[in-house]
Amino acid sequence: MKALQRRWRNFEIRMQKSARVQGALKAFYARYVNFCARRIRWEKLGLESFEIDIARGSPRIMCFWHEQLVMMPYLRGWDDHGAAAMVSRHADAQVMADHLRSLGLNIIELGTSEINTGPVREAVRSLRAGNSLAITVDGPMGPARVPKEGALVISGLSQSPIMPAAYALTHSLRLKTWDRMVIPLPWGRGVIALGDCYQPKRKMTSEEMADAITHLTSLIEEQERICNAHLQNA
Repeated sequence: MKALQRRWRNFEIRMQKSARVQGALKAFYARYVNFCARRIRWEKLGLESFEIDIARGSPRIMCFWHEQLVMMPYLRGWDDHGAAAMVSRHADAQVMADHLRSLGLNIIELGTSEINTGPVREAVRSLRAGNSLAITVDGPMGPARVPKEGALVISGLSQSPIMPAAYALTHSLRLKTWDRMVIPLPWGRGVIALGDCYQPKRKMTSEEMADAITHLTSLIEEQERICNAHLQNA
């Protein structure tokens, strides 16, 4: 059994390193996700205040679960406002990263194991330049639905507020991955919700950080409840 697992892992590594395979995956992913986005009937909640801040030149840090990375970029178009997304350097994540670039977002690459001091500094610089930022707060490796400190640290250093975000779909699948990634299906309905902003302190004790993580969790979960309620009541 272990020998079979090693062979399968070696096969996965070869596929990840193959430019032809990666190119095909990126093309398929982009076409499929764009196709779904155009055929989902979207309702967007809380977008007005975000647009007002964009017009003022005040960026926000959009925080959501890693499982919802696929559809969140379709919150709005990005041609009129600079925005960046923090994405893992892992080959699987780079399939998504290429698509995010095609939608007009800049990419800040994260390591999967090392301390990401460089990317954090890059994110702070981007926010201070007036660009919004998208972060999957439990990524890139989980555990699922447990925020890491990164978004809170970046928000404190840049003094750019956190904006919790979530969406819900009537038609979707979930992958058997650590985050149970949501894969959209076309011709359904979707609701995206943006919550009120939250500005954590620039410097926090370990106890304050733990409280901030709990609060951020509750903010994202509240947007999920709002999305699901709108789908059920429509």
